[in-house]
Amino acid sequence: MLNKIKFGVAALTLGLGLLASTSPIEALSIEEIQEKGELVVGTNAEYPPMEWVIIEDGESKIVGVDVELAQAIADELGVEMVLDNRAFDALIPTLQTKKVDIVIAGMAETEERAKVVDFSDTYYQSSGQISVLEENLDQYETIEDFNGKKVGALKGSIQESYLRDNHPEIELVSLGGTGELFEAVRAKKVDGALVDMITTGQYLTQYEDIARVESIEIENEDSEGSAVAAPKDSDELIALINEVIAEKQESGEIDEWFDTYLELSGKELADGE
Repeated sequence: MLNKIKFGVAALTLGLGLLASTSPIEALSIEEIQEKGELVVGTNAEYPPMEWVIIEDGESKIVGVDVELAQAIADELGVEMVLDNRAFDALIPTLQTKKVDIVIAGMAETEERAKVVDFSDTYYQSSGQISVLEENLDQYETIEDFNGKKVGALKGSIQESYLRDNHPEIELVSLGGTGELFEAVRAKKVDGALVDMITTGQYLTQYEDIARVESIEIENEDSEGSAVAAPKDSDELIALINEVIAEKQESGEIDEWFDTYLELSGKELADGE
């Protein structure tokens, strides 16, 4: 029987490094973006199929569902789209210091984050799953089976805050990259890694010795799902982003993006590229 766990993330703190300040960010207007001729999008390219790096014609390139969405927003604004790849826990601070205009990184809207940034409508909703070495899979059925053991999560993520706030009996190991989490499992530095379900599925095409604990599915009841983050009170910009999301959902393009990049990321990771 599937052991679904709903959790909250209201206890996210400044110590996570995700929120640089409790002060709201100065609003950003459409006119400002159009005047400079580019939309600078903060992202963290470690979440296939949302965004990750591939090698094309000998050069690195960031691709994925979020990249397509970013391009669609830039097209609607009539400007160039520029990606700024950062550590996940640096994205909101980067937005606060105006080094990026918006953030698209599979970032879940939470109550704490919404205090300092505005979020668009949701364009993606998923759960988290814990992955372990396949040889140890029969040891785990519920989240409590990890009590006294080490579980890795991405710094600044809702998975990290979930473990910290809800399972103090589990030793949390925070790492800076999704790939690092799976490498840590393989190297036995952690007993498991808690990662978004769809991204887990992509990485497991590369790590054949690692398997997800299917009986544990962790749902986030305090998050509205993945959304685009923008400076606080950027109402006009958020309205435009929401229009783009609604249009792409209605046309089926977002579903098509998922199909395309699930296939591509699965192949890339399986090939070890």
